[in-house]
Amino acid sequence: MDIVIESVKKIQVLLEDSGCTDAGVVLDVDTDADTCQFESGATMSATFGGRSADFATHDPIRAPTKISFMFGESLDTPPVRGAACAIINVVLGFLCMSRILHACPESCHASCRNRIHQEIAGKMLFCIGSLGKTERDFSRHVTGNLSDAEIILITGDGIIAKGTGDIIENYKNTKRIICIGPSTAGIARLYEIEHWCPFGRSGID
Repeated sequence: MDIVIESVKKIQVLLEDSGCTDAGVVLDVDTDADTCQFESGATMSATFGGRSADFATHDPIRAPTKISFMFGESLDTPPVRGAACAIINVVLGFLCMSRILHACPESCHASCRNRIHQEIAGKMLFCIGSLGKTERDFSRHVTGNLSDAEIILITGDGIIAKGTGDIIENYKNTKRIICIGPSTAGIARLYEIEHWCPFGRSGID
């Protein structure tokens, strides 16, 4: 299962006959955005219907587009998969189905980091994607062997990786799966996957 393509299909169904699919979406890079400590790369913003949402990526796209650009496409490169996730995030924000659209301010980082360490204390992790500034903090808890892991942790660049959907399908009933950071919020919501972003924001102050 390609979770990005399947999520796009869910968005297509949600918006069927709404007229939203041909409305404009603007993809840009927000150099002033707060960045999540569990993510890396530039903050690509998607703006639609008066709402905005972010996706952290090393391959940002700057372009005006439409939601329908995603429909029926192969979405086979990291830039377009990241753009699709940014659009998914903002569409779910517009529909009031997701409240996590932007990263928290840096003043929340220590509390967030302490909470997640308490949450996973003593558990072995298999990480899909990089953990940004916190990579070293998690090193003692990470295994490269999926069968040894008790928790599967998925970050923004992990959610767009090929094969992530298959891992979720194969282990959703036997292991705890946590999507972490604002970039993963939309897909986590669509697939009812546990999502960790306690201080993430729905708007920008």
